Amino acid sequence: MSPHASLNLITGDNGSGKSSILEAVQCLSTGHSFRTRQARELIRRPESAFTLSAQFTDPASSRDHRAGLLRQRDGKVEVRLDFETVHSVSELTRLLPVKSLTPDSHKLVQDGPDERRQFLDWGVFHMEHSFFKTWKQLKRSLSQRNQLLREGFSYDELKSWEFLFVEASEKIDTLRTNYVNALQTALTIRLQQLDAMFHVELGYRRGWSADCELQELMTRNLDYHRRMKTTTDGPHRAEMAMTVDGVPVKQMLSRGEQKVLVYLLHLAQLDLLNSINNRKAIVLCDDLTSELDDKNSQRLIEQLVGMSSQIFVSGVNLGVLTQHTHTRLHLEHGVVQNVL
Repeated sequence: MSPHASLNLITGDNGSGKSSILEAVQCLSTGHSFRTRQARELIRRPESAFTLSAQFTDPASSRDHRAGLLRQRDGKVEVRLDFETVHSVSELTRLLPVKSLTPDSHKLVQDGPDERRQFLDWGVFHMEHSFFKTWKQLKRSLSQRNQLLREGFSYDELKSWEFLFVEASEKIDTLRTNYVNALQTALTIRLQQLDAMFHVELGYRRGWSADCELQELMTRNLDYHRRMKTTTDGPHRAEMAMTVDGVPVKQMLSRGEQKVLVYLLHLAQLDLLNSINNRKAIVLCDDLTSELDDKNSQRLIEQLVGMSSQIFVSGVNLGVLTQHTHTRLHLEHGVVQNVL
């Protein structure tokens, strides 16, 4: 298919495969879709793999790139960029950032801290080149320390992994703290532009006591960690708090207001990506206006289109968007047609 550089409306009957187009774009960027990380759920039986290929232009450099991705049923991934094999999907992710807005996006408010940490780390990854290497160090050292705790190894055997864990934790804490501060400013601007009836305050809790060094906690809480067989202090326990007048937003805002907030948080992330790194993400919108009234739908659409990003919107009825310059991609019997 040959999509528009700005707005693309994906239409078709229910079950025609509209969401599959969005999933394909995200898979090319990250190796998985917004619906699932399980390869077997994305591959039609009896096939053993799926492949994707695309040509795209980096707006920062105006350079054309060719990318290809193969993912097998057992989860193995092969990625090529400009005809060369790359060793990590992250190389393509950084060059081709994708932001997905789906009916499940409200989980950012409703679900536990994991959702909000992933949201934060998406932003930090695209803003700080050093983040991914540090994040990998954190994951590996935490996994190794927890394994040693489960197996009852001595403290001397824990020390080497503990040092790497603390080093990575402190770096990630600083990066996340700075990012939340920047995100607060960008979100406030978005709330004002939408003339929202509420003001949201963002806060960051780093995952361990604010009045104690992490290394000190590792020593002090070692016996507790041994009993629990896991590390209970660190950035893997961090939380991004969202409040209105000191009350958590999921208690204070209606479901429709929560969805507005989630969209504005994602738009604020895209603002930071553009202002700091001069990059624009591809935006995927599945069932964009569900649970929103006409007024908020129209305002959000205006903000979204005004970002000058490439946008893919799927739905049965997208009439509210047709006033903007666009390409319509219509699916019928598994075939995509460009409709003028």
